[in-house]
Parts: sequence; structure tokens; C-alpha cells
Amino acid sequence: MKTFMPPRVSLVRPVLHWATLALVIAASPSRAQTLWHAGNFRYLPSTSGSFVTFVEGLSHPNAGGYGKVSSTRAAELNTFLDVLFTAIDDSLADGNTGDWCGVRARAAEAGYEVQRFHDTTTGRWFIYGRDTTAFGQAYFFINPFAKRNIVIEVPHEPHDSNTASQGARIFTALAARALIINKEHRCSDPDATSCSGSTDACGGYFRESDVAHHDQNTLHLLHKWFTVQDPVTKFVQLHGMSGSSSDMAEIADATTNDSDSASVSVRFASNLDKYVPSPSAIDSCQEYVGDPPSNLCATTNVQGRYTNDRAINACTTSTSLASNRFLHIEQHASLRDNDPGDGYYWGDVRDALRDTWPSCNMNNGTTDCTLGSAQTQYSDWTCP
Repeated sequence: MKTFMPPRVSLVRPVLHWATLALVIAASPSRAQTLWHAGNFRYLPSTSGSFVTFVEGLSHPNAGGYGKVSSTRAAELNTFLDVLFTAIDDSLADGNTGDWCGVRARAAEAGYEVQRFHDTTTGRWFIYGRDTTAFGQAYFFINPFAKRNIVIEVPHEPHDSNTASQGARIFTALAARALIINKEHRCSDPDATSCSGSTDACGGYFRESDVAHHDQNTLHLLHKWFTVQDPVTKFVQLHGMSGSSSDMAEIADATTNDSDSASVSVRFASNLDKYVPSPSAIDSCQEYVGDPPSNLCATTNVQGRYTNDRAINACTTSTSLASNRFLHIEQHASLRDNDPGDGYYWGDVRDALRDTWPSCNMNNGTTDCTLGSAQTQYSDWTCP
């Protein structure tokens, strides 16, 4: 196990020379017409491509190079997130505002790089964050103009194959708020996590690189930030299981409750039943007394524990307190793929999520629940 201690980066910015300022103003659209993605947002460097293809190409090393996040880096990441979301809010209000150069500096302090990502399939701009260290911390994507306040988490790609591409498709289809994906393979680090729980994967024990079962990683820190900063944010975590034709999905709310008809897991499972050829193959862990066939009920998942009950130690303690903000979805490969020929595919999960959490009023009560129309692929600006 290694622990990353980040370098310090100065946030002092030189004064913008008046001639340079004049050129910037001349190059900028008028204040009355500047959209959020057309102004200061351009101070983030850009990349472009098919979003799903890009996500499918992300690396997930499995050579033991993982390093958990130090307390210093955790503090720097939280500061970075505060600055990032302030810039998003500022630019949404006025495209000529938002301290995106400050965002870049804070990201560097936290060991991250942030870019604008232009999806050539949808024509929309997202924010892409990647770990610049060798320690394999999470990738993240944020939709500044999200419609649904849903965060999609993928903790086990590629061990749970196709969960990253499934997450990318659901992220765009639902116009969701964020997509967070593990970088390091869950089995990479030989060090056992100090968190409770057991597994048949990775040689029979949870590793520190298993971000769903360890709390010193950036996926968990991002999850905590969204949980605390916005108490109505919902989370869906995508997993894969072997399953069978009679055991296609096991849904949990990450509590220890055996039977809770009011649970979001029961509601989601009921909604998923409507879209699959064999509803009896869909189980909720809170639907009846006793466990579903594969016994995958997420009671040791640290993100679920934290969102359900912030008063406990999420690393070591399970809870019966249900927030109904967290869905843990274990799926057969057929529900993760892009082939509906067998009656199952990722779109079934998308549609069930849409039915379970239909609200799409993140931006001024809009009734348009889509990503929106294509946006111009503006060139980069250079930070002073």
C-alpha cells in the first residue's frame, strides 16, 4: 500500500494586462448572449470524441500500483470540489463568470486534471476529471446542465465487465448529474481493506483498491461530497454478477433490512419487472424475508452505508436506516450489454431508473428531460 501526498500548487494569478483583457473581451460573445459553455468555461482545456467509446477506452491497471488517498489529499480534493461546483453555478448564471483557471489550480493541488469533454454523439459538453498520479484514483464526469439529480457510480470495471459503458449510456440517456468510475482494478492492491465484509472475488478478501469496500479513495470522497452538499441527490451503483436465467438482477438499498415494502430497491425492482421478459428473475433484497439466490445485498458497501446513515462508521458498521437515496444493482451480463436480442439490455435499467426517480427539475423546473440540443465546439482559451 502506498499513500499519495500531493504537491502544493500556488494559486497566485498574475494580473491580466489591459491589452490582453481587451483581446479576451473582443474574442468573447456579448454578455447578453454568452451561454454557460461559451464563456469562461473555455479556460478548461478540451478534448472530444464519442463519450461511450471514450469511457470504454479508459485504463484500469491491475499491477499493484494503487495508493490510497492521504488525509492531506482528501482535504485538497474537497476544496477542489467546492471551487469546481462554485464555478459551475457561476457560469450557469452568466457564461462570462466562473473561475475556471482557479479550478484547474485546485485540481492540480488535489492530484487531478480537469478538461472540457465534447461528446461528438450528443454534441454536449461535460467536465472530465482524471487522476494525474500513478495511484489509480477514480475518473469522473460531470454534466453542468444536468436534468436529473442522479450520480451513477461504477466501482468494479473491468472485473464487472460493461458496467462502465452501461454507466456512460445511462448518464447521457437520463441527463444525469455525474458519472464516477474506478480507475485501478478492484483486485490490484495486495493489501486488505480495514473495512468489514467478505467476498469470493480477488482471492477471497476485499482489497484497498476495491473502492466500494474501502473509504480512502476519490470515488468515496466524491460520493460523500454529493451526499452532504445536496441532500436530495440520488445514487445508483452498477455491479455485475454471474447470475442465471432465473437470477438476472438483485437490487439492494444497502441496509440490513430483510423486508421493507417502502424501500427504493423494491420500487426499482418492480419497475424493472415491466421491461424484462422474466420478472421472476428480478429480486429485491428488501422484498421478502430471506436473501435472493446470489445473496448480493450490499450491506457492506461503504457508499451505501454512508448515505443511509452518516452517524455510523461506514467502513465497519452496517445499518438498518434507509435513506432511499442509494440503489445497488447486481446484474447478469445480459442487462449490462447493448444487445436487446435476448430481451435484456442496459436500456431496461435506464427505463426502470426513469420510473423510479422521474424528477428532472435540476435547472429551473424545466420539463425537458433530455440532454438538450447540440452545443458549439468552442476553442480553448489560455489562462493568464
